[in-house]
Amino acid sequence: MRVESIQFDGVNFDPQDPIREMFAVHEGKPLDPIQVRAMIRRLYATGLYRSIDVRAVRHGSGTGQTVTLIFGGTPRYFVGRVTIRGVRTERLSSLLEYSTQLQPGTAFTSAMVATGEQGIRQTLSTNGFYEPVIQSQTKADEVGKQIDVTYTVTVGPQARIGGVALTGTDIGITPEEFRKRGKLKYKSKVTRDTTSNALAKLRAGYQKKDHLEATVALEKQDYVAPRKQLDYTFNANQGPEVKVVIKGTKISSARQKKLLPIYEESAVDNDLLNEGAHNIREFLQRQGYFDAEVNPHVEGVGTPKQTVVFDVNEGKKYRVVAVDISGNKYFDTDTMRERMQVVKADAYVRNGRYSQTLLENDVASIQSIYRANGFSRVKVTTETLQAGTKGKLALMRVNVKIDEGEQQKFGSAKLSGVDPSREKEVRAMMNTVEDQPFSLSTVSGDRDNILQYYLAKGFEQAKVEVKQALRADDPTQTDLTFVITEGDEVFVDKILLSGVNHTRPSVVNRQLLLKPGDPLDQSALVEMQRKYYDLALFNEANVAVQNPEGKADRKNVLIQLSEARRWDVTYGAGFEAQTGTPQTNCRAQESLGGTTCTPEGRAGASFRVSADITLINLRGTDNSLQLHTTYGLLERIASITLNTPHLLSHPNFIGSLTGGYSNVQNISTYKASTLQAIARVTQKIPRADTLIYDFTYRRVSVDQNSLQVTANLIPLLSQPVRVGGPGITWYHDTRGPSPLDAQKGMYLSVQDFFSNSKFGSQVNFNRTDIAYSTYYTWGKRRKYTFARNTRFGFEVASGTNPNAGTAACAGILLTTNASCNPVPLPERLYAGGASSHRGFAVNSAGPRDLTTGFPVGGSAVFINTFELRLPPPVLPIVGDSVSFVLFHDMGNAFLHISDIWPSFGRFKQPNRETCFQVTGPSQTGTCDFAYFSHAVGLGARYNTPVGPIRVDFSYNINPPVYPIIDDYSLPQANHAVGRGSHFQFFFSIGQSF
Repeated sequence: MRVESIQFDGVNFDPQDPIREMFAVHEGKPLDPIQVRAMIRRLYATGLYRSIDVRAVRHGSGTGQTVTLIFGGTPRYFVGRVTIRGVRTERLSSLLEYSTQLQPGTAFTSAMVATGEQGIRQTLSTNGFYEPVIQSQTKADEVGKQIDVTYTVTVGPQARIGGVALTGTDIGITPEEFRKRGKLKYKSKVTRDTTSNALAKLRAGYQKKDHLEATVALEKQDYVAPRKQLDYTFNANQGPEVKVVIKGTKISSARQKKLLPIYEESAVDNDLLNEGAHNIREFLQRQGYFDAEVNPHVEGVGTPKQTVVFDVNEGKKYRVVAVDISGNKYFDTDTMRERMQVVKADAYVRNGRYSQTLLENDVASIQSIYRANGFSRVKVTTETLQAGTKGKLALMRVNVKIDEGEQQKFGSAKLSGVDPSREKEVRAMMNTVEDQPFSLSTVSGDRDNILQYYLAKGFEQAKVEVKQALRADDPTQTDLTFVITEGDEVFVDKILLSGVNHTRPSVVNRQLLLKPGDPLDQSALVEMQRKYYDLALFNEANVAVQNPEGKADRKNVLIQLSEARRWDVTYGAGFEAQTGTPQTNCRAQESLGGTTCTPEGRAGASFRVSADITLINLRGTDNSLQLHTTYGLLERIASITLNTPHLLSHPNFIGSLTGGYSNVQNISTYKASTLQAIARVTQKIPRADTLIYDFTYRRVSVDQNSLQVTANLIPLLSQPVRVGGPGITWYHDTRGPSPLDAQKGMYLSVQDFFSNSKFGSQVNFNRTDIAYSTYYTWGKRRKYTFARNTRFGFEVASGTNPNAGTAACAGILLTTNASCNPVPLPERLYAGGASSHRGFAVNSAGPRDLTTGFPVGGSAVFINTFELRLPPPVLPIVGDSVSFVLFHDMGNAFLHISDIWPSFGRFKQPNRETCFQVTGPSQTGTCDFAYFSHAVGLGARYNTPVGPIRVDFSYNINPPVYPIIDDYSLPQANHAVGRGSHFQFFFSIGQSF
């Protein structure tokens, strides 16, 4: 009897579906019951059936009889989208969704819905909600063969803390004290952390009173619905009073708690005492007491008062004078030392570093690197030797002897089970090379690479095993065989997308890396999930495979997105501390001798608060709108920015349009306000380069009451000025490991801004600013970094100088008095401060007004900085978290670009004597600032997870002098000579460059 046709009922397969070729039964072939059973098993293995049956319909009679096979059954549905409604808090909503344990794409059963509800109730109860109302609803998606589950949750009232009952034979405190210590305030809200925080605080309270073995446990908690309160019953026993005494050495109480596990475990037993003794011995050995002995015992066992005593015999204090390594041939000695924690004494570790544990770790580290390079039989032995004495110190040497043994190398590498059409590609993924040192990490890497290749091709059931065998004729070579089980290739059937409400489909579809008919690439699933999160539009992006356990050759891909809230508010506060902080409320019209305002500013802190309001998913795109505000003593800013992270759908172009107002005083001379608009396009070039194209149009104005320049220039220099034009910036950045604390690489930035009347500007000038930094690190164990930064900037003005004709700018003063510069004050070039020349206060380097002595910027700037960043020494308390920097800053801001080059050879301020010519109001002199000022200093860097905290102290070797002529309010003018400060102090975050 032959099979006339094969039909499917319940689960349908496309006529072109490749799975049909894998069936044991085929149309036109004789009917074989064994093959039918095999086909049933194959169909069930696809995971698409909950149950399966087969029916046969005969046709004809006699020898010409045929049969139609009908494979029927109940199709399997899969978990689709799980939605939690009625919960406003995103965090709680995520917890509830997770608690359902409904994994999208997995096989669905109706019992899962009730189980999920139980999980929700349990999670809500741990968060203090004991009266929730939960309704579940399911919706079948026939196209995607999935069930969407929606839980509508009314969380109800949040429970409050009610009664607190205590049980126990020796509680030691009253119920009121117990409640107070545990922060169990009556009628406070119950949260998921209420109980755990209470237990932790209560145990800590007992420990403070030396009850180290105190026990506190929650016996039960009862929710009383009429009162909406949760009553607790705790069992507490304070146990004996346990004193800890360490005899023979001094160890702070804070350090004791870190070293002794009896504090953490709240118990005293032999194992914990021995572990504590080991920790103390390890601590003392790190201090140089390498022969330290620690013997613990307990006094008063079984009494209400016990004493844990650690008898310490420090022994001699040693200094490690040498760490000798011998027997190493394959690796040089420096390579070995880089991996060792035991080190000899030097300027950074005064007595060296040694302990038995560190030495054992070093042995393991050396063995590991040898074994990774084929020396599987390596042996490492150590010995410590006395090397005399020096004063009260005993000297010692540590010898490390290495017996490398014979090196194992790779032999042949064979592939088994690979389809011939893919063998060449698989070979290209391998790093195993014959006659190269044998390394298990290389073998593991090749196995992972091969497996990743197959997963990317849709072989989700692929397996890779590695077999090793020593060659009979050459035992130093190991032959490898990679046994590969490819399995069936799986393709994408449908892309099932959900959760998109406001976002445009085009934005979502651009992130798709798979389409129907593609091999099911597992790495593409991970990359798609990352790309959706990178859009910053979604709180959750879940990319999963439907029917992951089934052996179907086509599977659906689920993309479940949860859009984030469109509105977001953030806020923060901070400050900078430094000398030379600009002062506010200064008036040049008042007597300079009678005010506290000086050209050098004052020591102080600049505080600020900031708040940002952001609207994302603007018009369904990944564009965003951000309002940024800052309010502080010296800075007040409000700006709004439209961001387009993928300009014209291009991944490497970012567009932004910014407009806003700022009122900033970052110089002691004036306070400036700016109303501006900037259109900007940022181009991200692969690797290290970034280009920024922008067009800026702004109205800059100087507060007349704050301006500290010659009196008859104040009305002119405080006039609002329109500035506009195009600009371009190029960044080249190869710094590593991070820009905040670079140790290698370089950084180059070139900025140019062209302001011209053709663009509506009232002043014509071109400004170019170039910064170039390099970083070099050397030292095999102690890493020294030499960092260098050079800044060169200049401005070229054109057109008529608007200050010409003013008395203060008459004659040569038009070119010698810096206040007569045609470029508006806020647009000039400045130098000085924490990230510039540290010999000056912020922006106070270079030219000054020849009457008031306040800095007014220039048309050129040249600053060069050298920094030697030293390795961190081992210090008390902070350990190796603090490092130091020696620096030298030189350069200045200049009135003219032509002043830079002659100034290289000028250590002293030229024409210095003219700066002392302050005998009358009309005698302003021609005080010159065209020279290189030099500053040396010392800085400290405290490493934190967000970058180093920086403190710099500098000494300016040759600060400038300048005239101060007060001719504004008194009949007889006061005259003085100002001097730049020798000392400066700065506090901020991150390296200076």
